[in-house]
Amino acid sequence: MRTSTIIVQVIYYCVGILLIFIPAYCGAFDLTTRSDHGDIRITSQYRNLHPGEIIKISLKMPRFSSARAYFQGRKYAFAPEQGGSTFLLLGLDLDAKPGIQNLDINIDLSTGYTKKYSFKIPVAEWAFSIRRLSVDERYIVPPPEMRERIIKERALVDSVYRSYTPRWLGYGRFIVPSTGSMRENFGERRIFNNTFHSRHRGVDIRSRRGAWVKAANSGKVVLIHNLYYAGNTVIIDHGLGLFSIYCHLSKVLAKEGEFVRKGDIVGNVGSTGRVTGPHLHWGVMLFDRCINPLSLLHLSFDE
Repeated sequence: MRTSTIIVQVIYYCVGILLIFIPAYCGAFDLTTRSDHGDIRITSQYRNLHPGEIIKISLKMPRFSSARAYFQGRKYAFAPEQGGSTFLLLGLDLDAKPGIQNLDINIDLSTGYTKKYSFKIPVAEWAFSIRRLSVDERYIVPPPEMRERIIKERALVDSVYRSYTPRWLGYGRFIVPSTGSMRENFGERRIFNNTFHSRHRGVDIRSRRGAWVKAANSGKVVLIHNLYYAGNTVIIDHGLGLFSIYCHLSKVLAKEGEFVRKGDIVGNVGSTGRVTGPHLHWGVMLFDRCINPLSLLHLSFDE
């Protein structure tokens, strides 16, 4: 875990006092302050602060009516966790620009007052690797009869990511969904057949054909589909806008609409879709933002 600095501005609108301090912690900030309603504690967990990373923000306070956060133009709701805490997940998109990003948290008290806290999150610049690959030309220039299919599939997947489950379905920490050799190639800039450029929006786990693919955490299976580029694909909704994606499967064993538990078998490793060999493509989306799945492994969740 890298050492990062987050500038925190704490604004008490109830009493009109402005406090500013700059804590430097190893990968997290921890703010504790007192109020007439009890101690307020806001903490964070993350691996790094560069494009493609995820941040967990936790809020613990004895009594409040509601709480919400605003980050990069989006409103986020807190969800309950064991032990009296609430939390939400923020994503630094793969294409996020470096610089200071504002995080505002508003807590509505039962008395009618609102406490507001402002955090400055420094997003670091990050250089992704470049890789050249050769694939079947039909995956570079799809035949005319496939183009309508691709458009419909893109709309289908986008509609899944626009859905929202307002409660957390996961249980404990995330796990790696398959055994094998993992390439930490999230964000890789790919050049196919010396002409076509794309970004790799997951990590690849090289394994033998037919190896088990497990659910990285508990959730609801919201899509099972054979996609032109991704092949046989399973998407699991973990709640709070977070989805995990499992692509290129040789066989799907899960059923759409069912609830799966962490570690349940959802399919087998294969080479369907645009691939150069059998492997699992493991991806994560937080709303419409691509997240590095490996950053999830650094977050803790109550069991």
